[in-house]
Amino acid sequence: MKRKIISMLIVAFLAIATLLITKITNTGQKKKITLVYCNKVNYEPFIIAREKGFFKEEGLNVDTKVVVGGIQAAEALFTGSADVAAMGDAPAIILISKNVPVKIVARYGEGDKIHRLLVSQIIKSPEELEGKRVGIQFGSSTHGGFMLWAKKIGLNIRTINIIPLNPLDFPEAMNTGQIDAMAGSEPWPTNVEKLCKDKVYELADFSGLGNTFPHVLMVTERLITKYPEDVKKLVWAIGKAVAFINNEREKAAEITSKYIGLEMSDQIKCTARLSWNMGWKEQDLKSMQKTAEFLKEFGKINNIPNIIDFINTRYLEANDREVE
Repeated sequence: MKRKIISMLIVAFLAIATLLITKITNTGQKKKITLVYCNKVNYEPFIIAREKGFFKEEGLNVDTKVVVGGIQAAEALFTGSADVAAMGDAPAIILISKNVPVKIVARYGEGDKIHRLLVSQIIKSPEELEGKRVGIQFGSSTHGGFMLWAKKIGLNIRTINIIPLNPLDFPEAMNTGQIDAMAGSEPWPTNVEKLCKDKVYELADFSGLGNTFPHVLMVTERLITKYPEDVKKLVWAIGKAVAFINNEREKAAEITSKYIGLEMSDQIKCTARLSWNMGWKEQDLKSMQKTAEFLKEFGKINNIPNIIDFINTRYLEANDREVE
């Protein structure tokens, strides 16, 4: 009997020791955060944060994944293959309309001149787009902006042949006449201009539509629940990158141009099309609501989500710290 009690005590001791060792080991590990974004002008803070080591400075273990557009970043959150993603207003609305457990924790950039519509020389006015082929990345922020622009000027979007196209294919498609126009955010329009030269010109940008086209940082509720301090540090790291872009324009352009593929002069010009700032304001919500209404009207989403339910900006207090 005494031996049995001793054996039970040894087993219990070993079990407790194993739990303690596991806890100590896990405590020493950093949560790997998978962050998805694009190598585009709209996502420069994420390129800067990675290259300047701002994530590491905050003690974060961030694994970055690069995709072609914001809609792919939204898909990564939808499938659970990412913890954090950056995207424009339209992909964000499409994502939350599916009731995915995510939260918008900040707006890091905005600007109503970030989307440009380039057309071939045969098109002389917006009305002449009817019946023409327009290349657009489906589900992108530009897609939503194009629909909003078309409605405002009285253009029947249903008469336009919108071609779903990978933005990397825009230049060649325009140069060979496979499409008559393209709409996109930088660097896609500039890439088209570089190849096609005087074959194309800018017909319009999507400014003056009452939409600032906010670009947002979205985080899974799982990460927020389990690692709230990491979310706060992530917001701070992106905030430092935004400050770097605003304070060190040429240095920022030198870093980002290597990934975006633009020449320095073009990089600086394209970066200036956006306003870089971390925060959240009423206009951001109004802009996203406007985008949601048009996405619903044209059948891109089945319902208009209650956007407020998907906003959690408490981590913006991280930006109260003074940038060194």
